[in-house]
Amino acid sequence: MAEEQDSRRASLFPAPPTFYTHFTPANQEKLKEFQAAAKNDEDENASKELPAELVCLIPPKPPTEKYQSFGQIWTLPERHPTLKELNIPQLFPEPNNESYNVDRAQELRRLSKSLLLNYLELVGIMGMSPEEYAEKVYHLRIHLINIHELINNYRPHQARETLISMMEEQLEKSRQETEDNRKACAKLKELLGSLSTFDAGGLLTSDTATSADTVTSATSATATVTTATTIPSGNWEEKDSSSWEALQQAGL
Repeated sequence: MAEEQDSRRASLFPAPPTFYTHFTPANQEKLKEFQAAAKNDEDENASKELPAELVCLIPPKPPTEKYQSFGQIWTLPERHPTLKELNIPQLFPEPNNESYNVDRAQELRRLSKSLLLNYLELVGIMGMSPEEYAEKVYHLRIHLINIHELINNYRPHQARETLISMMEEQLEKSRQETEDNRKACAKLKELLGSLSTFDAGGLLTSDTATSADTVTSATSATATVTTATTIPSGNWEEKDSSSWEALQQAGL
């Protein structure tokens, strides 16, 4: 039974645990009754007397040191185990506690060359005495694990450099957006400045200004407004054409 449970935990797609069938409304009501009776009796050992189908309904205590998931043991707090803890020979020197003085690039090149040499030896063994392949396959495995360990040591550096690259990209994007906004503001100010000096092709002439002054200073409002706003019908087409030409020249 224990072997069956271990194989189920280590399976790639494990089946659900068998005790899931105990999670029924009837069992939950029974558990509440047991807990209420234990609370009334103040019996601390009442939970040990629970039936087997009710024990699994009580949540287990959170793990403090290690836990098992899909057949693998994980430690708390989670950390990457060393090669010595995994009982795997370490083919690169151990760094000092003060500073990491191992040249990872040089060690990776050395291990890669040794890996290729072991592969060539394996090819030769397979041609002469194939039954001795196991030792060379083991050597290849050890080399690959050590190479993977050295590459994993670059993960903090990779994360730090990736974060720096993302921050620099965001900063450059913000600077570009700020520069585009400044150019747009300068262009808008230039356009507003050109509109402030724009007379609409002669519509705002001195005659019109004089008529406006006459309107404000005249004693007869009706007669003055009629005089100031009356424009000969023959001049409207010329005023409109000149206005459109001035607007086109201004880029509007």
